[in-house]
Amino acid sequence: MSSWAERVHRRAADLGNVVTSCGHPATAPAYPYRLEKVKFGVSLEEVCKHNNNIPAPLLVLILKLNKESPNRRDVFRAPGHQGAMKKLIHFLQAGRLVNVDNYSVFTIASVLKKFLRKIPNGIFGRNGEMELFAINELQNEAEQTERLHRLFSSLPKYTQHLLVLLFGTFRVIASNAAHASTGMTSEALGVSVAPSFFQSCVSDGKTARMEDVLKFKVATKIMQNIIDKFATHDIFGRENYEYYARVTGRILKVQDEWICSFQYPPPPRGKLAQQKYALQHSLEAEKTWLQCQCERWGLRP
Repeated sequence: MSSWAERVHRRAADLGNVVTSCGHPATAPAYPYRLEKVKFGVSLEEVCKHNNNIPAPLLVLILKLNKESPNRRDVFRAPGHQGAMKKLIHFLQAGRLVNVDNYSVFTIASVLKKFLRKIPNGIFGRNGEMELFAINELQNEAEQTERLHRLFSSLPKYTQHLLVLLFGTFRVIASNAAHASTGMTSEALGVSVAPSFFQSCVSDGKTARMEDVLKFKVATKIMQNIIDKFATHDIFGRENYEYYARVTGRILKVQDEWICSFQYPPPPRGKLAQQKYALQHSLEAEKTWLQCQCERWGLRP
């Protein structure tokens, strides 16, 4: 198992109070806890009832996407391997250990979309979806941002955490779309994931109605808008952005303010001081990555 995978599982264990390492049986240590089951087709409250937070196996999948998807083409658009998807879903629902290195980002993204699509009434809830459609009609951007922030803040904490991780991952993918030529812009992501977030856009019958098609177009625009505003507007709240930075290890800038992992001292005030601070820790992160690669390939740093 790669050093990155080890760090991801260690972080998930700390957050979820479970061990989610995926080493081979011959070398793996004894596991004192049973893994949390990730149930499909039940409410998010039921899924997150253990410690009132995201199950660690689900968290590991999101972290893999956050790490590896930005430089891969068509993630969340290209379908995953059907057999691998069934196997991964079975392992998640049974609470079995999962070696995420055995699954492609396309398979994991497809499983995650299915998990979201199976949540009764959707991750936003029926009222939340109606509010998002109403917010989309507003012409004043400041009012839009305020109502988005109010809506997300009203959701349960575990829902807020899941949303900030998902949209943070979408934002990283969209930000790298042009540079890495992945094709996954915020618009492409909106088209690909909107049906998993907005259940009111999915027809109950086999034939889509014109009303559903029009709703889907609006839902796509809403998703694109949230992805674009993830770091430029404070729509999730400082606490959730800090949670995202702490879990993913990423440094992000929200409304000209740097937010990073708690393992670092608080960032200084002032734009120039913050830029210097961010550069310093970006170099440290790059150094850590190089050291890991040297260790992986048996080279001396």
